Amino acid sequence: MSKQFHGVTSLGLVAVATIIAAVALFKASWLLGAVYLVMAALASSAIVYAFCAKCPSKACCGHVFPGKVAMTIDRQPGPYTGIELAVLGLALLGLIGLPQLWLWRYAGLFVAYWALNAVALVQIRTVVCRACDNRYCPARPQ
Repeated sequence: MSKQFHGVTSLGLVAVATIIAAVALFKASWLLGAVYLVMAALASSAIVYAFCAKCPSKACCGHVFPGKVAMTIDRQPGPYTGIELAVLGLALLGLIGLPQLWLWRYAGLFVAYWALNAVALVQIRTVVCRACDNRYCPARPQ
């Protein structure tokens, strides 16, 4: 199967996991759920701007959609700065870390969230990353 298949399906799995996290937060409070969805959109945008837009391989991105969006952002490929990596880390921490307390309260949602993210991570690391030519990526196998 192609890197694009695994890239798109892994993003789909992460999106469904994010919706599951939002459901857990909405069960606690409509405000928490809404704040999480806004934060997830901002975090996704920050990832595309800070990371994807500097990728030299965005034209052939295995995830397809972030690459297409990143191509509309005028940033030159190059090594990632500490600030860009911090933005990436904080965005991922917000997406993954924020909902954990509320997910933990609903065992089924917690298991589904982590199962979907685990499958997505396996797809990304075993297929998408191996086919990627981003020589600046800190997760690139040496």
